[in-house]
Amino acid sequence: MANQFIVAHIVPTGVKADIGGYVGDATPATNMMASIADRVISHPNVVNGVALNVAKRNVLYVEGYSLDKFFKGEVALREVERNRIGVVLDKGMEKESYDLAINTINAMRTVAGVEIAGVFKTKEAVEARAVKTRSGSFVGEITNEEPLLEACQLAISKGAQALAISLSIKINMKDLKAYFQGKGANPYGGTEAIISHLISAKFGVPAAHAPLLSKYEIYKETHSGRVDPRAAAEAIGPAYLGCVLQGLDRAPRLIPLSRDDISLHRAGAEGGISVWDVDAVVMPYTCMGGIPALAAQKWKIPIIAVKENTTVMKATPEKVGLKGVIAAQNYWEVGGILAAMKEGIDPAELRRPVSQISTK
Repeated sequence: MANQFIVAHIVPTGVKADIGGYVGDATPATNMMASIADRVISHPNVVNGVALNVAKRNVLYVEGYSLDKFFKGEVALREVERNRIGVVLDKGMEKESYDLAINTINAMRTVAGVEIAGVFKTKEAVEARAVKTRSGSFVGEITNEEPLLEACQLAISKGAQALAISLSIKINMKDLKAYFQGKGANPYGGTEAIISHLISAKFGVPAAHAPLLSKYEIYKETHSGRVDPRAAAEAIGPAYLGCVLQGLDRAPRLIPLSRDDISLHRAGAEGGISVWDVDAVVMPYTCMGGIPALAAQKWKIPIIAVKENTTVMKATPEKVGLKGVIAAQNYWEVGGILAAMKEGIDPAELRRPVSQISTK
């Protein structure tokens, strides 16, 4: 990707990120970066906004497991104009939930022009639930995944090039209330990550998950009164499939890379965008323990750590042992740093006083 300035924007899910810990509330920051960069690589929970996905067209929508493989140099990203999307719904849903899902799918077909390969119900209910950790973050469990995998396989056999999954997730309603009040992490996030990681690992296609709410959960969300502004998109309508279908519509497909490709730092015979094309990675300051940050350090990709985007995690650059991380107080500073980097200017030269150059 010669002469292309490419940025990755990462905000881990389920960790109560102040920006990006809610549905789609990191989209303005992502779009700001996309106005500077030629491409911004990000993941669903950063730009998913219930019925809305208003990320700019040069934002590449890559599921978390696939994003980890990308950063490890195992796959490259091939941009496409369109994907045929297979939608997999949980048989355990209530009629009201099913009707909402179908109406959302049809809305995305008629308004956004999304191409649907078919809607596939699991043969049995898939059992998924959220699990809260001691730190206040959320992970998840799935105990009956076979019906899900079978439905996904059927969707692919019918021509699906990307998979939108919508399952019922058991959560504690107290956790949902705390989330709406801005006092807790997204209770769905960790389980959603487990589900999408499973599908991506098994089938190697673009995938994302949208919660499928019960009639009671739909009522609670839409009758929650005035909520934290970051949760407002959920309070006005729980049509979560909408943002996922919009994101998957143009999600890049994955190109497996060989050992030779990795050793030579190239995107393989089919081309595409590889991790060695990335010019900067932007992340919360306390989330440096994951694969994107560690891989960026390995490949010598500059990391910009945003201090204002607080989380419940404590994996700072200092604790993880990362060197040369650029600390930004907020996303305003990130914009200036990226603009300087794109122009080939050392961001440090925009600060005063100017440091003395060392001599040996």
